[in-house]
Amino acid sequence: MKSFLKKLFSLALALMLAGTGAGMAEVKPMYARGSEDWYQKVLERSLVSLGSNLRLKNVIARARAGEEITIATIGGSITEGAGAARYQDCWAYLTAERFGRIFGTNWGKNVKLVNAGVGGTPSTFGLMRYQRDVVERVTDPDGLPDIVIIEFSVNDWGEPTGHRCFEALVRTALSQPNEPAVILLFAVFKNGFNLQDELRRIGDAYGLPMVSIRDGAFPEVGNHWTAEEFFYDDYHPTSLGHAVMSDCLLAAIGAADDAEPSGSDAAPAGPVFGADWVGLRTVYAGRETEGVTVSRGGFAHDDRSSYANMPVGRVCGENFFHDAGDPDDPLTVTGKFRKLLVAFKAARGDDWGRAEIVVDGKVRAVVGGGSDKWGQSEVVLCLDEADAEEHTVEIRMTEATKDKKFTITCLGIVP
Repeated sequence: MKSFLKKLFSLALALMLAGTGAGMAEVKPMYARGSEDWYQKVLERSLVSLGSNLRLKNVIARARAGEEITIATIGGSITEGAGAARYQDCWAYLTAERFGRIFGTNWGKNVKLVNAGVGGTPSTFGLMRYQRDVVERVTDPDGLPDIVIIEFSVNDWGEPTGHRCFEALVRTALSQPNEPAVILLFAVFKNGFNLQDELRRIGDAYGLPMVSIRDGAFPEVGNHWTAEEFFYDDYHPTSLGHAVMSDCLLAAIGAADDAEPSGSDAAPAGPVFGADWVGLRTVYAGRETEGVTVSRGGFAHDDRSSYANMPVGRVCGENFFHDAGDPDDPLTVTGKFRKLLVAFKAARGDDWGRAEIVVDGKVRAVVGGGSDKWGQSEVVLCLDEADAEEHTVEIRMTEATKDKKFTITCLGIVP
C-alpha cells in the first residue's frame, strides 16, 4: 500500500500546484498531510480486507488501456453527498474523479460516475432502484457498471429483510456478465455507529474488498481532527470527512493494484443471510412489469413534489399519487409472486394521510408519515413466502384520511 500512497500524494500535490481538479481546493490540507505517518496508518487501518483482487485489477487494466469505465455508487445520504460543501466534494464524486486521473487515460476522461445515493433509505430500497438508477444510467458500450461501491452500513438498522436485500444487491452486481468489482464501504456516524460487523460477513463470504471509516478515520476524531472538523452533524461527514473517505477507498484500490493477483473472479456461490430476494422486479408507475397487472384506481396522478436530489434527480421518477379529493378506489396489483415490498413517501403535514396495504384481503400494513419525516421513501415488507402464488394487492387510503394525499413510490416483487 505504501507505494500507492506515494503515488496518491504525488498526484494530489501536482493537482494543487496546477490548480486543477473539480472539488480539490477544499480538501488540499488532507492531501498535504497524506505523507504523514499517522495518516498513512488511517488509510492502512481502513482496509478491512482486500478480498479477491482479480476483478478490480482487471478494471484497472482496462481503465489504463483507455476503455470506458463506469464507477457506480449506491447508498444513503452520505453517498448522495450530504454534509459536503458542494456535490463535487462528496466521496463518490471525488473517488471517481481521482480514480480516472490515477488509472484512466486522457486525464481520466474515460472514467464515468453513476451515483445512486438517496438519503434516508436502506439497501431494501437500493435493491428496488438498482436497475433503474444504476444500470439504466450507464453509457458504457456494455451498459453495465465496472466498479460498484455499496454504502448502506449506517442506513440498514431496522431494515425489514434482515440484510437479505443487501446480500441480494451484492449478488445482483457480482452476477453481471461483465464481472464488475464490488466494494463494500462502511461509513460511520458521529457516535461511532455502523453495521459493519454484520455486513462484513457478506464481504468475507464473497471475497469483496471492504473499507471501513470506523476502523480507519474515526479513531482520529478527537485526536488529529475535532468532531466538528470531521462531522457536519450527527450523521454526515464534512467535506474533509468526505475527502478522507475517498482517500481510504483509493488507498484500498491502490493496494489491490500493487498486490499479486489472488482469490477468484467467479460469481458468488452460497448465501450468508439469504439469496431469496435476488431477481426482484420493481413496479413503477408508467412502466409495464412482466408478470403483474396494475390498476391505478385513485392513485392515478404523479406526485411532482416527490424527493429529488443532485445525483439521481427525481427518485424513482413517476409514482402512484392519491391527491386530496381523488376517488376512493385502491391501487391494485395482481400477479404470481412470493415476496412484496412497498416503498412510500413518508411525508410530514396535516394534508398527508395514511394507507392500508391489503394482500389477498388481509391488511398487512398501515403506513404513513409523521412529524419527524421529511418525504423520504420508506419501505415496508408485506409478503415474504418461499413459493410463488397468485396474489392481489390493494393499497387504499384509510377511512379517516381518504380525503388526504398519499404517494406510493414503487413496489418490489420476487416471482
